[in-house]
Amino acid sequence: MSKNHQIFIAISPDSQKIVTFSPVIGAFELELYNTDDLSSKRISTPGSVVNDNDKHLCWSIAISNCVGDGKDERFIALSCFDIMYGDDEKGLESGDNYPDSQTWVFSTTDENEIYTSSIGGVIRFLDSDDRSLKNKTVIIIIDVSGIYKETMNNIKRKRFFSRSPKIEQFELPQQLSIRLSRNHCQNSLELLHTSIIKNHFMVHSFKDRQQIIEMYSLITGDLEMLFKRHESSVAPSIIHGSPIFAISQNEKILAFCRGTPSITLYFMENGLEITTKRLEGQREIYKIIAINFIDEDSKLLIVLDEKEYQQVEILKRQIFIVWDLFTTFENSIRQIDYSETQRPLKMDVSHRLENSHGKIFAVTDNGEIFSVLDHPDVALIRNPSAKEMTETDITTSGTVYLDSTESTQLIISGNTIQVWKYHNTIENQDKRDRELEYIWAQKKAIVVQELKIGEREFVLKISVPSTKCSTPPKSLMIHWPNNVNVLEGACRALYVFGVNKNIAAGHQIKYLIECTQRLIRKYTSKYSIFRLTSIRHPIMKYLIKNYQESLIKHILDKKINRKNSNLYIPRLYKWAEDNNISITERSKSDLHHAILCIQKRGDSTVILKYLIDYYADNTKEYNNVGWMFTVSKAIPLLYDKNLNEFVQYLFKKPCFGITEAYTPPLHINPYDRKKGNNAAVLYSLAGKPCLASKIRNTLWFFLKNPSTRIEASHNDRKVYIVPLPDFTVYPNPKDLEDNNENNSKYFWLLFKPFQIFFWPRIKVNNNTKKMSPFLRVIHEEKGYEIYQIPTIMAVLDFKWSAAHSKIMLAVLLFVFIYTGSYLIVTEIVQLKREGWYRYMNIYNMFDLGSMLLPLVIIIAMVLDYCGKIILQNSVFIPVVAFTALVMWLEVLFLLRYFEVPGRFVYIIINILNTIWPFFAFMLSVILAFGHAMFMLQNYDKNQHLLHLRHYDYYSRFASSVEAVFSWTNGRWNSYSADVMSILGSIILVLIFQNMLIAFMNGAFDKEYKKSRTAARRYRTERIEALEKPSSEKGNPRYIYYIPDPDMIDNWLKEIKENEEQKLRLMGENLAELTDLTDFDYGDDEDQEILDNSSYSKKDDRDEYSSKKDKQNESSSSTESITNTTEYCDKITFTDEEIFVLKVISKRNRKEIGIRSTNHQRVSENNTKNNESSSEVPLANYE
Repeated sequence: MSKNHQIFIAISPDSQKIVTFSPVIGAFELELYNTDDLSSKRISTPGSVVNDNDKHLCWSIAISNCVGDGKDERFIALSCFDIMYGDDEKGLESGDNYPDSQTWVFSTTDENEIYTSSIGGVIRFLDSDDRSLKNKTVIIIIDVSGIYKETMNNIKRKRFFSRSPKIEQFELPQQLSIRLSRNHCQNSLELLHTSIIKNHFMVHSFKDRQQIIEMYSLITGDLEMLFKRHESSVAPSIIHGSPIFAISQNEKILAFCRGTPSITLYFMENGLEITTKRLEGQREIYKIIAINFIDEDSKLLIVLDEKEYQQVEILKRQIFIVWDLFTTFENSIRQIDYSETQRPLKMDVSHRLENSHGKIFAVTDNGEIFSVLDHPDVALIRNPSAKEMTETDITTSGTVYLDSTESTQLIISGNTIQVWKYHNTIENQDKRDRELEYIWAQKKAIVVQELKIGEREFVLKISVPSTKCSTPPKSLMIHWPNNVNVLEGACRALYVFGVNKNIAAGHQIKYLIECTQRLIRKYTSKYSIFRLTSIRHPIMKYLIKNYQESLIKHILDKKINRKNSNLYIPRLYKWAEDNNISITERSKSDLHHAILCIQKRGDSTVILKYLIDYYADNTKEYNNVGWMFTVSKAIPLLYDKNLNEFVQYLFKKPCFGITEAYTPPLHINPYDRKKGNNAAVLYSLAGKPCLASKIRNTLWFFLKNPSTRIEASHNDRKVYIVPLPDFTVYPNPKDLEDNNENNSKYFWLLFKPFQIFFWPRIKVNNNTKKMSPFLRVIHEEKGYEIYQIPTIMAVLDFKWSAAHSKIMLAVLLFVFIYTGSYLIVTEIVQLKREGWYRYMNIYNMFDLGSMLLPLVIIIAMVLDYCGKIILQNSVFIPVVAFTALVMWLEVLFLLRYFEVPGRFVYIIINILNTIWPFFAFMLSVILAFGHAMFMLQNYDKNQHLLHLRHYDYYSRFASSVEAVFSWTNGRWNSYSADVMSILGSIILVLIFQNMLIAFMNGAFDKEYKKSRTAARRYRTERIEALEKPSSEKGNPRYIYYIPDPDMIDNWLKEIKENEEQKLRLMGENLAELTDLTDFDYGDDEDQEILDNSSYSKKDDRDEYSSKKDKQNESSSSTESITNTTEYCDKITFTDEEIFVLKVISKRNRKEIGIRSTNHQRVSENNTKNNESSSEVPLANYE
C-alpha cells in the first residue's frame, strides 16, 4: 500500500463518532463517521503542509466527546511528531516553530477555530463522563520526553495551548523511559499507544520473573492500582513486542498480554490476579494482537495472528476467539478463522481495533471500516451454536429426560431446578449411582413459564418474585449448559436450603445437600472458573451464611504444586449487572458476613479465623496488600460485635511488619532516604505514589526542598507499606468537617491565622462508628502491645509528622503567653469530646490546673489594679509560686510527646500508680505511731521525761505525725518512749522504706519495657484532637515507611515467642499442631489434577491429533468453526497452574527415562565386563 493512502483511525470516548485521517501533501483529509450506521462526511481543514517525505514522522489522531450541552460540537486533535526525538526544552506556547512536532486541535462545527502547539506525540481526549471532568475537555499528549495535559473549560472556552503554565507536565515512569530508549521507533510508538487505556496510563515492567503493572490516573496523575504477578519458572523470561491491555466497561477486570501466548486477568478492585490462560496449538506460533471485552463484559474477544508453515507460504492468518468468562460450559471458548484472507485486518499501531463502550471497529487494508461484532465470522462464535429445541409441558410430572438414553434427567421441584446424570442404563438406574450436574434454588416456589429441551440442553423461563412488595416479578431465563454458572447455582442452593426451614428437613434434603457439596468440591479444581465466579457472584457469602465450615476450609486450603491455589478472591464492591447499580457501590464483604453470623446465630468463630488467616498469610507469601482490601472496613465491626481478640490476633500476623513496598512510583528524595536510613525506629514517608511532575526539575523545587541535594547512601534500607488500604480513611468524612474550616475558605485572611494559632479543630467525633479504622484501634486497645506493631507505629509516625508542629507551637505559646490561651481552647474542645471523666487522669488534671491558675491570677491582678479587690502578699505570693510550679510541671508533661522525655514521664507516673496503695498504708501506720507518741508525751507533761526539743515535736498531734514520718531519733528518758522509738524505726525505717524501694524497683522493671511505646501512646491524644477527616493528604490510601531492620527482627522474634508460649500453656505441641492443620496436597493431588485435565500421559502429538478427547474446564478447548479446513488447528486455553504441572511432569518423566536409560547402559556394560573377565583366565589356562 502506498504511504500516501495510509489511514489512521480514532473513536470518541462515548463511542458515538469515528474519525479517520489520511496524510496528503498540502492538506488534511478527515472523514467523520457515525457509529450507528457508519455514515460519513468529509472535513476539509486547512493547515500546514505535511512533510510526508520524512520517514521518521509519526501521526496520531483523537476525537473528543460532545463539547457543551445541546451541541454536536466535538474537538479533533491531530499530532505529527518524531518518536525518536525527545526534548524537554521545546517550546510549549502557540506559535513556536518546531518543524518536526506539531499538534492541531480544531472544532467539527467551526473550521476557523484551530489551536496549534509545538508539542507532538500520541494524543488522546479523556472521557468526560467522569464526574471530575464535568464541563471540561482534557487533552493528553505523550511522547518520549513526558506527558503533557491541558484542560479546557467548556463554558469559558479558553484556547488550548494559550498559556504555558496551564499545561501540566509529568515525567514518564523510569521503567517506561528505559524501555523506550532501547526500542526501535515503531516499537516505541506502539508502546506509547498501548499505554493509554480510557483515562488510565499503564506501565508494564518485568524483572526477576516479577511482573508488575502500574496503573496511573491521567486525571490526577496518582497511582490507582498496582498489579503484581510472579511468573513461573517455565514461562518465557523475555518480553516480545508491546504489552496489550484491555479494561472492562465496568472497570472491574484488566486483561493483559505481555507478548507471550498467554492472557492474564486481574481484579481491578484490589489488583489481585484472577487467572492466567495459556494458548496452545499444534504449531505454537501464535501472537495475540488484540483483546477486547464484549457483551456487557461477560466475554473476551481475542484476535490472533498465525503464520503458515514455511514450506507452503509465509502468510499471516488471523483467528477470532470468544471466551465466555463466567459460564461453566465446556464449550466456553470458541474460535474461527477470519474468512476474508484477501482483505486482512490492519492491526498495527495506527489501525488497532478501536473499542469504546462495547463497540468495536476495525479498518481493512483498503480503508473500509466495519463493526467487528457484526462481522459474520464473529457472529458465528459470539454465542454457542444453537441446537434444535422442542417445547415441553412439565406441569404434570415435574421431570423430563434430556437425552435419548434417558441418562440425563431434569427435575423441577417446588424451589429447585436439578439436573442429574445417571451412570448406568435405564434398567439399572439407581439414585445412589447418579451425579448432580446442576442445581438452582430460590426461597419461594418456582413458577414455570416456558420450557424447551434438546439433546442434553434446556431453556427454562421462570418467574422470580421480587423481594419488594411493590415490584412486579421478574422473568429469568436459564439456558443449561450454555449460559449458566453451575458453581454459583450450587452455592446459592446451599444458602437457600439453610434459610428456608420449610425444605431444609428430612433425609432427602440431606442427600441433596451432600450432592451439592460434592458438586462445589468438583469445581475447586477448575481454578479460573472458581476465581471468576467469586468476583462476580457472592458465592462465599452463600457458604458463610449456611455455615459450610468444612467446604470453606477446603476452598481456602486448596493447594497445587505445594502452594496455595488462591481460589477465593475477596471483593468489596458490587458487580454492576445493570445500569441501575453504580460500579463503586459497596457491598458487605465476606468478612463482614462472617462477623454478623457470629452475632446473629451464635456461630463458631472458626470461619472468621479461617478468613483472617487466609488474607494475612497470602499477603505475607505474595507481598501483595490486595488481599487485605476488605480487612480495614471489618476492623470497626469486630469491635462493635465485641470480637476484640480477633483484632489482636490479626495484628500479630507477620505481614504487618514485613510487607515491602514497590518504590519507583514514590520518587523518594535523598533527604527522606537519609532520614529513613538513620531512623532509630522508623521513618514514615509523606509522599504518595504518582507520576513525577516536571516541576521537580525546576529552580523553585530545589529552593523549596534544598535538602534534596543530599546524596543517598548506597546501603539503603527497605521501604515497607502498611498492608491495610484505607486504614486511616473515615467512613463519612464530610459529616465531621468543621464549619469554621468551611468559612475560612471565604474569610481566609481574617480567620485563618486565628484558627491556626488559637483554635484547634472544634467538631469532635464522639461516635466510634464514624472513626477511621486506625482511630478505632487506638481508641479500643488499652495495652502497650498494639504500639509495638510496625504498622501502628508507622501510621502514628505519619500522623505525628503533621501534628507535632502544633504541639511545639502549643509549648511556645504556653511559655510566652502566660494565660495559655491555646490550651484553654484545647481544653474546651476535649471537654466537649470526653466529658468530666477525662480529669480522672493526672495529665489532664495538670492541664486543667495549668489553664485555670494563670487565668485566675491574671483576673485577680486586673481586679486588684482596678481597685475592686485588695490582694494580700502573704496569700498572693504563695499562690503565684505554686502556679509557677504547676506551669513548669505542665511544660515537663508536654514533653511526654517526645521519645526520651516521654519514657521518663511514663515510668514515674506508673511507679506512682503502683506504689500508692502501699504508700497509703504506710501513711496509715505513720498516723498510728504519731498518735501513739502524741498520747505518750502528753500523758505526764509535768514530768520532764524528754528534752525540751523533743517535747516541742510531740506537743501537738500534727507535729507528732510529722516527726514520726521523719523519725527524729534522740535519747529518751522514758522506757516507754525508747520502746516506741525502736519499734517505729524497725517498722517504718527498716521494713516499710525498704519495701517501698522494692515496690519501686519492681514497678520500674515492669514499666521499663512498656515505656518504649510511651511517647506513641501519648501522641494518640493529640493526633485525635488535630485530625482532619476530609483531608486526603492526611488520610491516604497507603502509608509507606522505612524501618530499622533490627526493630523488625525483634518484633518478629517476639511474636513468635509469644505464640509458642501460648501453645505451651495450652498444652499443645507446635509440631503436632502443624501436622494436623497442614494438609498434604503434594504429588498425589497434582497428579490427580493432571489426570483430570487434558494433559494425560500421552505425548503432544497424540493430544493434538485426537479431536474427541474430553477437555477439563481448567483446560478448556475451543470450538473450531473454520471456513477453510486445510490448515485447521485446534487451540486450547490452559490454566497456568495446569501448564506448569504439565511441564514439571514432563521433565520428571524425562529425567526418569534418562536415569533408566543410563542404568540400563551401566548394567549392559557391567554384564560385558563380567563376561570378558570370565574369559581371561580360560585363555591363560590354554
